[in-house]
Amino acid sequence: MFTRRLVKSHVALVCIACLLLTMVFSACSQDADAPYEEPSDYSADFSLYETYKDYFLIGTIYTHDNLQGMDRDLLLTQFNAITPENIMKPEYMQPTEGSFNYDDSDKMMDFAKRKDLFVAGHVLVWHQQTGDWLGQNVSKEQAIEQLRSHITNVVGKYKGKISAWDVINEAIADEMTLPEDGDWTKCLRQTQWLDSIGPEYIALAFQFAREADPDVKLYYNDYNLNVKTKADVVYAMVQDLLSQGVPIDGIGMQGHYSIETSDGPVRYSLDLFSSLGVEISITELDVTVNNADPSGLTDEQEMRQAIVYAKLFSLFKEYKDVIARVTFWGNVDNKSWRSDRFPCLFNADYSPKKAVYAILDPEAFLEENNAEWESEVNVAKAKFGTPVIDGEIDDVWADCPIAPVNIPIMAWEGAKGAVRLLWDESFIYVLFEVEDELLNMSSPNVYEQDSIEIFLDQYHESLTYYGDGAGQYRVNYNGDISFGNVPTEEGFVAVAKITATGYIIEMAIPLLDPPVEGKVMGFDAQINDSDDKGARQSMMKFNDPTNNSYLSPEQWGELILTR
Repeated sequence: MFTRRLVKSHVALVCIACLLLTMVFSACSQDADAPYEEPSDYSADFSLYETYKDYFLIGTIYTHDNLQGMDRDLLLTQFNAITPENIMKPEYMQPTEGSFNYDDSDKMMDFAKRKDLFVAGHVLVWHQQTGDWLGQNVSKEQAIEQLRSHITNVVGKYKGKISAWDVINEAIADEMTLPEDGDWTKCLRQTQWLDSIGPEYIALAFQFAREADPDVKLYYNDYNLNVKTKADVVYAMVQDLLSQGVPIDGIGMQGHYSIETSDGPVRYSLDLFSSLGVEISITELDVTVNNADPSGLTDEQEMRQAIVYAKLFSLFKEYKDVIARVTFWGNVDNKSWRSDRFPCLFNADYSPKKAVYAILDPEAFLEENNAEWESEVNVAKAKFGTPVIDGEIDDVWADCPIAPVNIPIMAWEGAKGAVRLLWDESFIYVLFEVEDELLNMSSPNVYEQDSIEIFLDQYHESLTYYGDGAGQYRVNYNGDISFGNVPTEEGFVAVAKITATGYIIEMAIPLLDPPVEGKVMGFDAQINDSDDKGARQSMMKFNDPTNNSYLSPEQWGELILTR
């Protein structure tokens, strides 16, 4: 009896062992090379990429969060393309000369292969996140060799695996208008590559990338390409380079927009670029809600955001023959690089926002919801009073309302600040306080120096051009004054003072007519932030979400004279 029980026990143990082994082998056989993936609770009854399968790819950024759990499942159910957010930028790919780091990008490529995802590489040549040696303090010949080596190694490493590359990122300077002679090289951003090699660095980069992978799509990528002046420069550049045989396959319109963005300028750029015969991708799409409460969006703000997304996707669908991919720069609000402005399609708990449903059927969404909502205009108030313009904050400024200057216009976000305003019978007075850790005025372009700008339309004509009462007044942290279009320079006064956290600008703008309480003027304010090399890396605005304030008062905010 004892022997029979012992045998039965052994048989039971063997059976249990076999069952466990079967479970292990079964799990491994699902994907022998795949790491173990924790399950998540995410599910959805819709798919963005399935909805747009007959139009274009739907992409998002890749970070290591995407390898597991809710982030992974959200990505795989909604997107079929990825772009690395940071791990393939030059300073990560080649932190020191000749030493390449592929660990993180290899993990991404393994994930993409297992999940059958399109991969867009980002980025080969950029003035930011490039380290302190690439193209710097070397001869032209050495810089060209560094450029060749970096591109050849990185592109060659993933030849046949990465489907598109952002070769050049953000090479065009801001506030540049294409010269009458069409020479786009005069509009290039002052970067280490331009300094060390010259304008030909752009053509060289594309040529090196093509030699490293003859089949990959090669892109020029930039922000604010919905601004006509910048779009015109990029068009001229790509047209010229294509005529020289430079292998440019596509233009990447980043698409860092806000709820104030109009789809009209986006259409202009799509028309313009599509005439070049290259493909277009929207490469870094998000729609911010400026001045949002940290606790979250109101229902109205979320609806305004959804309407902008709906208008954009309705437009994108019209251009499906030229748009290859629409990539979002983030999935959930709390993990976005602009998390304080809730720019993404999904909430922090991964639930869909109104924007998701707007994108799933943009035409129906716009028909059902009021697509003609007017964008709110930020309003500043000026109190009656006369300060001393000496760079000191007099008591008369104490009770003035503070108008924040914190709407980002460029991809990079830097110096921020605020303005206070006064008025009397002769002047509009401005106190501008700026927080800026590094001050630089080395650029010959005054708008790239650390400086502030005030835009004032005393007649508030709401024109698309500067009327008789509109002016642009610029002062750098050293107190140097420069003007755009102004009614008069006579009587303008400004004083600057460096502080422990940045600088202060006080100014007096002469009035053209006797003022009255309650008068409304067009008004905006801007902060220009220079990096350590003298290139403008950031712009902040009071109201205008575009870089067109120096061309048009159309989207300025308002200033009301009060007592």
